[in-house]
Amino acid sequence: MHHVATAPGGQPASPRLLQELAETLQRLRLGGPFYLLLWLLAGAASGLWERARWPFLLIALVFVGLNVLRFRVRGLPDSAPEDAVRRRLDWIWTLLLINSAVWGVAVAWLLLTTPSESARTVAAISSYAFATAFAHNFPMRLRAAFAALCLLYLSTLGALIANGSRFELIAVSCLYLLYISLALRRSHGEYRQRLDLEDELRRQRDLFEQQSRRDGLTGLANRRRFSAALGDWCARARDDGNALILLLLDLDHFKAINDRHGHAAGDACLCIFSASLQAAFPDTGRELVARLGGEEFGVLVRGGLDETVRRADMFRAAFAAQPLALPDRELHCSVSIGAAAFDPRRDGNGDALYHAADTALYRAKSAGRNTVAVAAPG
Repeated sequence: MHHVATAPGGQPASPRLLQELAETLQRLRLGGPFYLLLWLLAGAASGLWERARWPFLLIALVFVGLNVLRFRVRGLPDSAPEDAVRRRLDWIWTLLLINSAVWGVAVAWLLLTTPSESARTVAAISSYAFATAFAHNFPMRLRAAFAALCLLYLSTLGALIANGSRFELIAVSCLYLLYISLALRRSHGEYRQRLDLEDELRRQRDLFEQQSRRDGLTGLANRRRFSAALGDWCARARDDGNALILLLLDLDHFKAINDRHGHAAGDACLCIFSASLQAAFPDTGRELVARLGGEEFGVLVRGGLDETVRRADMFRAAFAAQPLALPDRELHCSVSIGAAAFDPRRDGNGDALYHAADTALYRAKSAGRNTVAVAAPG
């Protein structure tokens, strides 16, 4: 699972919000040039170049500026705080609304001042096309999208009414407005359903990854995660020269507990032991506690050997002194521990360090159990 650190200024944005930003930004850059091109086409067809050159050019320059702003908007990293992502989205929607408003005002002016039927047709069809494209491409925020749609469409419809256009054209335009409004609602619903589905897929993926890296009984890291961490931590210790200690722990006579009291009692002992071991080595940034299988556990510690062995021996003594409180009985149990310090001269990889700690654990058991043995230096 991919983790990101908390970004300065707030919690990292959710994958859902980052996806909305990425998709909105991608579509923002898609349609900008068409406003300029269709304005130039409608203006040339209507004769605005001759009749009102400077207003016509000024509007064209506004579209150029808006298009430049569209392409200057950048995405944000996955670690960006939620507030920053929302501000970026607000800015994008501000640009979209301004663009829609400029088009609506420009087309209304053209329709009200142009007698050419072909130019008016080009302008009206362009407005309807932009409104349709907006309904399908920007369904992320329903209210803002509907506002942009109205800015694009209603000014054209109003200008047609003011020009005394035929009733049939007005009626068709009103029905089409209803259609694209319904299409926008449908697109918004489908967009939200898709995000919900992708959220669920992410949740299932993260759950699967978590389960594949955690022991199902104790909740500790499993052997797979431990093996990967062992290799990574050894490589880091070799690079930075900091101390790394591996503890291997094995519950003494655990088979006898299972045979005498049943596997349910054995599982309860493993859970109690795991919780105690995690409490004794709680620093998840510098310590990793794992169940390696059965009654065998491992602890990786970034720290000095003497201090780590002292803590391990304190844990061993406390565990042996306190009976395990099961629902129907109390059991006494002890643990043997083998400790080894990473030595770059001896330990070419994590396997060598594991072998050294395992040899020390065997010595602890051979010495009578309930003790800590330390591997000899390389």
